[in-house]
Amino acid sequence: MLFSEKNIPKLIILTPIFTIIILSTFVTSFLIDSQNSYFKSQSKILETRYILKQKALLVSQVNRVIAYIDYHRVKLADIGEVKLKKILTDYIDTIRYGDNGYIWIHNTDYYLISHPFRKKSVGKYDINLKDESGKFITKAFINIAAKNPDGGFLEYYWRKPNEKKISKKLGFVKLYAPWKWVIGSGLYMDDISKSIKEEKALLQERINKQIQTIILIALLFMFLVGILSFFISKNIINALNSYRKKVDENEATLKTKIEKAIEESQKKDRALFYQSRLAQMGEMLSMIAHQWKQPLSEISGIFMEMETAYKFKKLDSDYILECAKDGDRITDFMSRTIKDFKNFFKPDKKKERFCINVAIDEAMTLMGATIINSGINIQRKEQRANSFGYPNEFAQVILNIFLNARDILTQRKIKNPTIYLEIYTKGTKSYLRISDNAGGIDHKIISKIFEPYFSTKDKVDGTGLGLYMSKMIIEKSMGGKLWVENIKLGARFTIEVQNVK
Repeated sequence: MLFSEKNIPKLIILTPIFTIIILSTFVTSFLIDSQNSYFKSQSKILETRYILKQKALLVSQVNRVIAYIDYHRVKLADIGEVKLKKILTDYIDTIRYGDNGYIWIHNTDYYLISHPFRKKSVGKYDINLKDESGKFITKAFINIAAKNPDGGFLEYYWRKPNEKKISKKLGFVKLYAPWKWVIGSGLYMDDISKSIKEEKALLQERINKQIQTIILIALLFMFLVGILSFFISKNIINALNSYRKKVDENEATLKTKIEKAIEESQKKDRALFYQSRLAQMGEMLSMIAHQWKQPLSEISGIFMEMETAYKFKKLDSDYILECAKDGDRITDFMSRTIKDFKNFFKPDKKKERFCINVAIDEAMTLMGATIINSGINIQRKEQRANSFGYPNEFAQVILNIFLNARDILTQRKIKNPTIYLEIYTKGTKSYLRISDNAGGIDHKIISKIFEPYFSTKDKVDGTGLGLYMSKMIIEKSMGGKLWVENIKLGARFTIEVQNVK
């Protein structure tokens, strides 16, 4: 039997070790997922920055050519415009940058003035020039330059110099007004993609090293804590054996010693209770900690009762089975709590018909302990209502609004803090109103609270994305509406969704 007297020493040794392994695995997995998410976000940022950098390079190359022309147009004005243009275009034809970058020039009358790889077409009427997709690009170049004094960008398809391969190209053109020249420059997108891929590979390598470091630290931590737990457990077992020996040697004083041990255990229980009340849990696990607090105390009580029964020689198989059933009941509750959180935060794959009241109950279940501990009253006035969409995401919106209300009620130290919840239907719509008595939102910022990255909390406590994502879920994912307004007692959030019979 699992809880037999023979197995108790093994349980004392192995239980903390397995607990540390499970917690370390969970934290390590979370950190690895965070690193992977960081890689995805940084990859997008890297790609955007690199493309902007390449665009800036095109603008810089064209502006340098224009500055070069301006300088020599003044310096060599005495040699005549025709000869000067010939000297300048001969030089411009030699300019190269990047892997395949060069400069070309048209004038506003659609004649090709300069092109290092189309020498036979220089001086000819070039209005009918098309790219590989059939776009009249000479017209497009000149139109963009004419409409944008600072120049403009255009995407088209062109062959690389001395290659047959057709590539997508990003071009930049700008008008040089004194001579009515349209000066262009371009980069091939596959060259840009190649560089971005190399940058992403370097980023991935750095992320992989960080993940390897995290795993190594986690394994080292588990090893050290496992050894520590083993020796501590050994000491506990030795202490138990010592107590048993003393009891066997002095039966006359057994009752007194047991009463003293019980009194000391009760003091320890009270100390642990107050310590647990004062302990600060991380934001991510705070609600789970509230849900698990009572079950952990019950498990501790079961072990204490088993220890007492053992000392009184009452630790028989029936008693152990009864304790095991109680332990199974409690651990089943804790397992369901984790399952509730897992399912609650698991994104829905498809829309479905769901009960708004049930979704609210699920959110209230997860945050019930933290609301109660905050001393907040909940007043509900509701009628049964159904909708069509994503129930988990809808419940997350409710949870976010409730937690915001809790935070502001706690922060402002409101007397008799209360959150009001009202559900009703009207025609084809279902409405959910959540309000509080915290005094409302400052009118200077009420129009900004749904904006991304806007938060009234410290950077450590808030990201400014909660209400933004809530609005996206309701309005983009479910086709409803979410808005806020100040009423007499405080702020009121209203959710409007489709009513489904």
